[in-house]
Amino acid sequence: MTNEELLPKKVRLSKTDFKVMARDELILKWKQYEAYVQALEGKYTDLNSNDVTGLRESEEKLRQQQQESALRENILVMRLATKEQEIQECTTQIQYLKQVQQPSVAQLRSTMVGPVINLFFLKMKGELEQTKTSWNKPKMN
Repeated sequence: MTNEELLPKKVRLSKTDFKVMARDELILKWKQYEAYVQALEGKYTDLNSNDVTGLRESEEKLRQQQQESALRENILVMRLATKEQEIQECTTQIQYLKQVQQPSVAQLRSTMVGPVINLFFLKMKGELEQTKTSWNKPKMN
């Protein structure tokens, strides 16, 4: 049986029915009409309660989704902050390494002086060898 079969039939009375029908018949029809109205009101109440229940369930689901989204957002914000901190640390480290690689004024002077001194020592060594050979030549003769 469906819901429609459970509902009493709608009572329809015309003006002539009121004039022609006996009082007992009118009371019986009135009771049938009252039963029909009560059945419709019950059905309406059931539908409304189902709608309210559905709305509450939907509201609860949406609330849960909103909480999950807020939690995900917080996690992502924390991860972003961590990544930004890592980037800042890497930038600082890169700047430090660049500074370390740039030679200081003293280092530049020592590297510039180094070849000059080396050349000077090579010339001195050559002169020393020439002097030694010139000293050894007269002894051999």
